Amino acid sequence: MPSPADSLTERFACRREVPLARWTPLKIGGPAELFFEPAKPEQLLELLELLHAQGLPFRILGGGANLLAPDGGVRGAVIHTGQMRRLFRDGDACLRAWPGVTLPQLVRTAGGLGLSGVEDLIGVPGHLGGALAMNAGGGDWGIWDQVREVTLWRAGEGAADFRPEQVGPRYRDGNLRGAVVLEALLAFEPGLPAAVKARAEEILRRKNLSQPVTLSSAGCAFKNPPGDSAGRLIDAAGLKGAREGGVLVSERHANFLVNLGGARAADVVALLERIEATVRQRFGVELERELVVWPEPGAAGPDAGA
Repeated sequence: MPSPADSLTERFACRREVPLARWTPLKIGGPAELFFEPAKPEQLLELLELLHAQGLPFRILGGGANLLAPDGGVRGAVIHTGQMRRLFRDGDACLRAWPGVTLPQLVRTAGGLGLSGVEDLIGVPGHLGGALAMNAGGGDWGIWDQVREVTLWRAGEGAADFRPEQVGPRYRDGNLRGAVVLEALLAFEPGLPAAVKARAEEILRRKNLSQPVTLSSAGCAFKNPPGDSAGRLIDAAGLKGAREGGVLVSERHANFLVNLGGARAADVVALLERIEATVRQRFGVELERELVVWPEPGAAGPDAGA
């Protein structure tokens, strides 16, 4: 008798045992048992409903920009949003976007139309859905500051539209509580394309000077504590250049962990725990992870996307 997974693979394009290291900037992660790539929000919605109805576990993978995938891979399904990259003009100062729109694509398209608001995301390799899940941004600004409306799916509730105040995003946390982004309407400030482009290029120049942009990294490992900088605390704790296996605390920016080649998820977790313990001991500060760590198969851990 065919299994629920067999019936799904017949209905949707699916690959088996896909190495997740290929799909994350950290270049770490074992195979996904089932790997789906829906092409439209309605296909994603149908897939989510069927997975939920059949009791098959799943995780959402965007650009993997803030994700550590497990060495042992993922049992069940991984849904990759990479085929869902449509972006539409909606009125004079809004764009409607699918969750697989890449952040470089969003910055480039908005800038070309003279729409300002997302320049801080330049150089970030993630997807819009993951950016909304973590409220990606720079400084005190987050992507949710541009959201007018978002369509979310929740298990047992289906899909519905929400305004930001109904979702309640916080600093580096979209507060989705397991919901999956199907589409978002983003609002911008109209301006001149040349001026928007110039601002984005200046932000990218500053990032290139202060961040290890050419190395395999998942961006900031920790959220900034109130009134301070995680990078400053890690540096002050003497951890720049600290290493576990194949992963290193960047010499350029202490809040970035880089894969020197051959690093494993276990190396990253060990270094995260070492940083947390040292900063706690030296400064009495509990660092909160910005990096999403998917647990190893069989280990307890929250469901999270990226």
